Amino acid sequence: MVGLAKVPVYSIVILFGLWLFISSKQKSNLETKLEFKYSVPSISKEKEYLLAYPQPPPGTYCSNWNPSFKKAFWSDSKGQKPIPLMKGLGWDKLESKPSGRALKFKQNSLQWTEVNANTSDRESNERLFLVPEDASLIYTKRYFYSTPEKTNKQTARIGIDYACPNQMLNHIPGASAYCRKDYLQRYLMDYQKRYKALDLSHCYQESLTPESYILSEPEHCIAFMEQLKQMVRTYDSENFPLNWILKSAVQHKGSGIKLVDYDLAVHYLKLYTRNTNCYNLLPEDSQLIAQKYIGNPALIEGRKFDFRVFVAVINSDPLVALWSPESGHSRVSDQIFNKTSKDFTTHITADVKGDPEVTKFLLRHRFNLKELALYFQDQIKDVDKWLNEVAYPQIKSILIHMFRATQQNFLVKRPGFMEFYGVDFILEDNMEKIYLLESNRRPNVYEKKKELRYRQNNLLYDMHLVTEYLLSKEVSELDPEDLYWRLSSFEPLIDETKPDPYFGMLSHECSVPFKDFNTELPVDPMMEPLWNYVNELNS
Repeated sequence: MVGLAKVPVYSIVILFGLWLFISSKQKSNLETKLEFKYSVPSISKEKEYLLAYPQPPPGTYCSNWNPSFKKAFWSDSKGQKPIPLMKGLGWDKLESKPSGRALKFKQNSLQWTEVNANTSDRESNERLFLVPEDASLIYTKRYFYSTPEKTNKQTARIGIDYACPNQMLNHIPGASAYCRKDYLQRYLMDYQKRYKALDLSHCYQESLTPESYILSEPEHCIAFMEQLKQMVRTYDSENFPLNWILKSAVQHKGSGIKLVDYDLAVHYLKLYTRNTNCYNLLPEDSQLIAQKYIGNPALIEGRKFDFRVFVAVINSDPLVALWSPESGHSRVSDQIFNKTSKDFTTHITADVKGDPEVTKFLLRHRFNLKELALYFQDQIKDVDKWLNEVAYPQIKSILIHMFRATQQNFLVKRPGFMEFYGVDFILEDNMEKIYLLESNRRPNVYEKKKELRYRQNNLLYDMHLVTEYLLSKEVSELDPEDLYWRLSSFEPLIDETKPDPYFGMLSHECSVPFKDFNTELPVDPMMEPLWNYVNELNS
């Protein structure tokens, strides 16, 4: 073997240079390969900048707003739990301006109209035009405003009419990408295609959710009808299995769920068996997804349950997200589970009847993840091993992929936005497989069990610390490590300010970012007014 000392120095330099060249090419080839194999119709850098920093027209709110670092907030809701806490921690709650001008739809066009705080609904789009100029934080209950038919009537433009640069807002523009069930499925499909284009299919092999079809997508609708057709041919009404459920894309807490029994399957086949019919869905079916029913759920005292984990996004770009492993809770059905039952209430995790004795029973079985593990100790044997090798890794992996798949919709790429979520999961009876069910904006953190209210208070206090920290920082100064040690409930989940943003949960090659927005995917309704405004400027 030739010793290193005998190799000429210039040869070592050449070899080292060659290695650097190959390494850099391999790195840059990821983006080139993605562009070649999966062309994403994206937005320009100019448009991206305008979405983050639009030029407010004279006379609009943000044209007059000056950054304020005092602890003053405005809210359109009086009953939210964080509000009394914030007032007790030195925040001033500001009242709406008595009157002002708001953009309103009149005869299908936007017009400026005089509005009055006394006549506007307490939770209305109009009130976003009455935010006082000295508010450093805007705390809204609603993230966008809709008609009873669920069509968007949001008119206030982020960065122009409210949520100015350096002003904080308690919502992430773009979060509908994971809080709407149909949007989430679209973004997950896009995410999978992007990995596949890089020959990295192994990075995302299984869906985060049970198998799903988006009925408003004709090819999905047709494929789902084929599933129903096969089942109707195979089973009669008495033996028809519960394999599928229908869910509303926009409703939560069990609302809008339908069990696909024999009669409902036949009904949908009559409506949509012809391929062309799937292109003309009835309005009431246009926001439905069909999802595989988990027929073997883990049970608490014979009852179905899901469990909630609280998550916070405290900066959208660079993405910084937290999760709270100790502060979530299980939600147990008040009905004994029976997979073959046609009674809807046995299949959802809710206290339907409201019987006082049953409610007490449910409160006794309101568990966080560790308490859940202790309940199932006879089955899992080693509680810590199950938590550290099954529950925590799966939940963190699901959350990381959920945020990675959808962060391309965080189109306002500047600091000042944060949001708090309740993310719901279901566990199979083998205690090995966990599925994502849904993500909820504005989750109810109120703890009904008195002895556990310290968890609720710790969560809210942590969010107060996050708000104060972000209020005092410019994006260039963002170093969440200064914040983490102060938090009692939350732990870091994603931190794109660090070399390893996923804290070892993803390999280096699987960490390739997908931030360029695919314009064929839906835009968050909260973003639509600004999106339309910027499009008009560009045209």
